[in-house]
Amino acid sequence: MTPEFLLFNLGKDELLLSALDGDVSCAGKLIGFAAKYNLSGDIFKAYIAYLLICEENAYSLQCERGEAPRKSLSEIALADSAKLFDIFNNSSAARLLPSLTCWHGEARTDVYFAEAGEVISGFLKKLSKAKDAKEFLRACKNHYIAHGAGGSALNHAFRLKEGSDALEPIILGKMKRMRDLVGLEAQKEALLSNTRAFVEGKGGVNVLLYGDGGTGKTTSVKALLYEFSQKRLKIVEIYKHQFKYLNSLISRIKHRGYKYILFLDDLSFEDSETEYKYLKTIIEGGLEPRPENVLIYATSNRRHLIRESWKDRDDDDLHSGDTVEEKLSLVKRFGLTLYYPSPDQKEYLNIVRTLAERDGIKVDAELERDALIWQRREGGYSGRTAEQFLISEKQKG
Repeated sequence: MTPEFLLFNLGKDELLLSALDGDVSCAGKLIGFAAKYNLSGDIFKAYIAYLLICEENAYSLQCERGEAPRKSLSEIALADSAKLFDIFNNSSAARLLPSLTCWHGEARTDVYFAEAGEVISGFLKKLSKAKDAKEFLRACKNHYIAHGAGGSALNHAFRLKEGSDALEPIILGKMKRMRDLVGLEAQKEALLSNTRAFVEGKGGVNVLLYGDGGTGKTTSVKALLYEFSQKRLKIVEIYKHQFKYLNSLISRIKHRGYKYILFLDDLSFEDSETEYKYLKTIIEGGLEPRPENVLIYATSNRRHLIRESWKDRDDDDLHSGDTVEEKLSLVKRFGLTLYYPSPDQKEYLNIVRTLAERDGIKVDAELERDALIWQRREGGYSGRTAEQFLISEKQKG
């Protein structure tokens, strides 16, 4: 039976309790865990490492924020560490669960959670090197300082669970890079510079990326994770109908040791919608200043986000100017506004040639001719159209 812990919550995990009781029926769940994260070796110890990574307690969260835990808190954590060290080293999966001795794992690169598995494996190696409880706790402390604590330590992108302010991970697969987006060098550099200043604690501003569809706005934001995920950048995708949860979400994350970009993709409002007023308050901060670890990045096909009507400019309305200004004021809440224009024919063909060369597709006059025919049929000049054309070319064999 698991000892009682004062800080750590491992003693409440049912799968761990079953394994410690030698319940062979839990072997399947441990194998499922190992397969999910592409793990091999002693998966019982790997599961303990995983549980420790997911810990959100006073000690782990202070380490995450870069604060030195006080003496009394460290002493309590060390007492728990002694019990954890004993469980980790003296509860052999081979002895408790003989059916696991055949598990060796498989080296695969196509596993969705493989990146999280690498974090678990790296932490497992450090825990395995600990010679006593102090070194075991030091390994935990160093991990929390470097990677953070809780479920956010294993993932980079999140969305809100439907109907709540709780976060659920988004599985990215292969992450986009800025170099995947051809052209738009000034826009990319401005976005990178702002985000770099943000993650390095030098300040940053909210960003609006606007322009025609398929020009690379969303790709640019996604690419920030590849550039800055090792600096604890997290992106949370939020939809318009979830704005009512923004206040509670920000309250939960503002004291964490991560940098959060709240990503509002394809943002726009119809004339009858009033959620933009709520968003203005959130962006501005209201009476409570905006947390230093939170920024809002939004993409839109509209420069002014809110659809205007001729009624707003009716000369009979003595305050028509106020009505228009009220709707335009949302854009002014963004400190950086980046325009993503549609490419002309020359730029479009350059995108096609560049992406084709990266994919090993032969570039010739026939390819360019087909690309022009494709764009006329599929929606005009854009990076998205170029990508879709090249996908069709690869499918030809």
